[in-house]
Amino acid sequence: MKKLTTLFSLFLLLAAAPLVLAQTRATSDPNGWRPVKEPGCGGWMTSVEVSPFDSNHILVGGDMLSIGLSHDRGETWEPVFGLYAVEIGDTTFHPSDPQTVWAGTMSGPYKSTDGGKTWVEKRSGFPQIAEYAYSAPIEKVLFDPNDENHLFAFGGSSRRWNASAGKPLWGAVWESHDGGENWEMASKLDRNIVSATFAAGSSKILFAAVSDLGIFRSADGGKTWSKASEGLPHGVVERVAAHPTDPKILWASLNSCPQKSEDGSPAQCLPGGIFKTTDGGKTWFACNEGLKIHATANPNLTARFKAFCVAPSNPDVLYTNDSAWNGAKFYRSDDGGKSWRVILAHEMNGVKRPVKIAYPSGYGVTVLSVNPKNENEVYGAGAETIFASADGGETWKDLTSEQVPDGTDWTWKGRGYSGLCTMAFRFDPYHEGRSVLMAMDAGKCWESNDFMKSWSYHGQKPQPWGGGNDACFSKDGTVYVTTGQGGNSGNVLKGGLNQPGPWEPLAVEGSGLPDGKSCVATGVFVSPSDSARVWVIFGGKIFRTKDGGQKWEMVSDSDSFGWIAPVPGKEKTFYVSGKTGLWFTRNGKDFTYVGGPKVAGRICVDARGRVLHTPFHAAWQTREGGLWRYDPSQPEDARWTKLYDDPTHACAVCPVAHPEKPETIVLVFADHPFHDHIWCEPVKVSTDDGKTWRSLSDGLPTLRAECAAFNPFDPEELVVGTGGCGFFVRKGL
Repeated sequence: MKKLTTLFSLFLLLAAAPLVLAQTRATSDPNGWRPVKEPGCGGWMTSVEVSPFDSNHILVGGDMLSIGLSHDRGETWEPVFGLYAVEIGDTTFHPSDPQTVWAGTMSGPYKSTDGGKTWVEKRSGFPQIAEYAYSAPIEKVLFDPNDENHLFAFGGSSRRWNASAGKPLWGAVWESHDGGENWEMASKLDRNIVSATFAAGSSKILFAAVSDLGIFRSADGGKTWSKASEGLPHGVVERVAAHPTDPKILWASLNSCPQKSEDGSPAQCLPGGIFKTTDGGKTWFACNEGLKIHATANPNLTARFKAFCVAPSNPDVLYTNDSAWNGAKFYRSDDGGKSWRVILAHEMNGVKRPVKIAYPSGYGVTVLSVNPKNENEVYGAGAETIFASADGGETWKDLTSEQVPDGTDWTWKGRGYSGLCTMAFRFDPYHEGRSVLMAMDAGKCWESNDFMKSWSYHGQKPQPWGGGNDACFSKDGTVYVTTGQGGNSGNVLKGGLNQPGPWEPLAVEGSGLPDGKSCVATGVFVSPSDSARVWVIFGGKIFRTKDGGQKWEMVSDSDSFGWIAPVPGKEKTFYVSGKTGLWFTRNGKDFTYVGGPKVAGRICVDARGRVLHTPFHAAWQTREGGLWRYDPSQPEDARWTKLYDDPTHACAVCPVAHPEKPETIVLVFADHPFHDHIWCEPVKVSTDDGKTWRSLSDGLPTLRAECAAFNPFDPEELVVGTGGCGFFVRKGL
C-alpha cells in the first residue's frame, strides 16, 4: 500500500511550533468542493459496517482514506467531516440511537451524532495530543450489551501501523461509564489489539485478539486478562467474533505466520485458517473443511484469513476470505464453520475474473461485514475495491466504481469514495474535456476525455502498480506520463489521443533511460508543436529524446533534479528544480543556475514568466519552506521573494497560478499523516499576488492536499488532489 517516507526523526528536529488545529468542515456553498468521482478506491480499506437500523446506511473507513458515508447501499458515497486525522480503524453503531456512531482511529476515538456525516474527537482522559507521533490509537469501540453508556475502546490497529516515533499506547483498554464523554485506562495488554468483542450478552466477559500473541480473555470487565489460545497453531490472530446469543461460542481467523530456518533463511510458513471455541475460549479447534489451506516460505503466498464475519441474523452463516496473492477467494459456511464453499474466486466455472472491478488487485479482502438484518447481504473490502453481494455470494459488484461500456474493460466512473493518494492532475491545454490524473500505487494513470465524467486506465505496463508523478501534452494529442514511488518502479509512459488500453512504457533496455527498478521519473516536458521532442527527469538526471522516446540521451546531471515547469508558449524553454536550487534553459540542452531554495520542490511558471516554488521535502533542514517566487524581470538582487512563510517549515507542497490572472495563486499543503493531528489546512488562495492569503479548505474531507490544477478552457474551475481522499473540483474561488 501507499506510504510516503515519514522521516519522523527529521520532524523531531524541528523547532517547537504552536499546534494549528485545522479541521475539515462541510460547506453549503453550491460552488464549493465536490468529488471528481474518479474510479476508486485505490487505497486500503479497514472497515465496512451496515447500520442495524437502516440497511441503506453504510460506513466504510480506510488508512489515510477517512470515512465514506452511503445512504443507498453503496451505490454512491459522500465525504465526511471533522476528523483531525484520517487513519481509521473500525466503526460501531449505537445499540439504540440510529444517528450515533463511534469510530476508532490512530488518533483516538471519534463520535458522530448525525449518522457519520460529522465527527467529534472524544479524548477526555486520554494522553495529551502528540505533535509528531500517535499517542493512543484505537481500533474498536464496543458497547456493553447491557448498558449503552458503558463503553470500551481498544488500543490498536488492524492495519498494524508502524508508529516509529513516540510511544503510542498499543494494547491499552479504555473504559467509559458516561457514553464516551470521559475515559480511563482499565488495563493494558502487551501489544496492538487488532480485534475485540464481548461474549454474547455478557457485561464482564471480553475477548481480544492481540497482534502475534493470540487471543486473550477477561472475565472481570477488562480489568485483568489471561491468554485463551489453546488449540490455535500460532498467534497471528486477525479477528475474534462472538456468536450473537451463545456466550460459549466464538470464532477466530488467523493470518499466515512466517517461519525461519536455523540459518535465518525463510522456512515454510504456518498457514492461517478459521478456528472455533464452544467452551468460552478454553480450547479452540479448526473449522477448515472446504478451505484451501496452502503454505509456502512466502507469507503472502500462504493461506491467510484476515477477513471474517458472522451473520447476526443467522449465526450459522459465516464468511471469510483467503487474501493470499495466489488464493484470493471468498468463502461461505452455512453450518457455523463445519464446512465451507467458494462463492467468489479469480476463476469460477471456467470464467476468469467473473466480477469486473476497476483496479487490478484481485479478489483478496481484509474486512468483511454482513447486514445485521440479512445474512445474504455481505460486503468485503481490501486494498482497492469494495465487493458487495445481495444474494449470499451468487452475484457481486464493485461498490467503489461503475464500469462504463465502451468496448474495453478499463473505463470506469467512481461512486464518490476515492482513496487515492494523489500526485498530479493535468488538463490537456489543447483538447477541451481531456485530463489525466496521477496517484500512488495502481492509481498511477487515469485519463478522461469527457470532462471528468468517466476515466480510462492506461498504466497496465510494465505492471499496474508503482504510482504516477506527472504528465505533459503536445498539440497533436500525444501525452507523456512519469511513474515511480518509493525509489523504484520508474518509467515514462507514452499515449495518444483516444488511444485505449495500456500506454507504451519507454524505459526499456537499450532506450538510454535508467533501469526504473532502482529510481523514479518525476518532471516531464514535451515540445508543444513537436511531440517527438521530450525532456524527462529520471533518477534525478535530465534526459531528452528527439524521436518520441525510442532513444534518449542524458543532457544534465549537474544537480539532483526534481520537477520541470515550462514557460508558457515556448518550445524548449523551461525551468527545473534541483537540490541546490533552480535551473533555466532556453534550448533544452544548456542549463543555467539561478539560485533560490535548495531543494527540488514543485514549481510552476505563471503567465508573466515568474516561477513559483515550494521547497517542501528538505524544508526542515534548510528553513526555506513555504512559497517562493523568482521573477527574471527584476534586478538580480531582487528576483527572489518569499510570498508565504510556512510556520511549520514543512507543509506547503505545490503552487499553481491562474492561467489568465497570474496575481491569483493557489497553494496546497500536506503535513505528514503519521501523528495525532494534521496541523495544516489543505488549500489557501491569494488574489493579490501573494500579499494576503485566505483558506479555501471548507468542504474538503481531509487536511492534506498534494496537487492542484486550473482548467485552461475554464479558468474558474480548479481541481485539487488530496492525500488519501482522491480529487475534488470547484467553480470559483
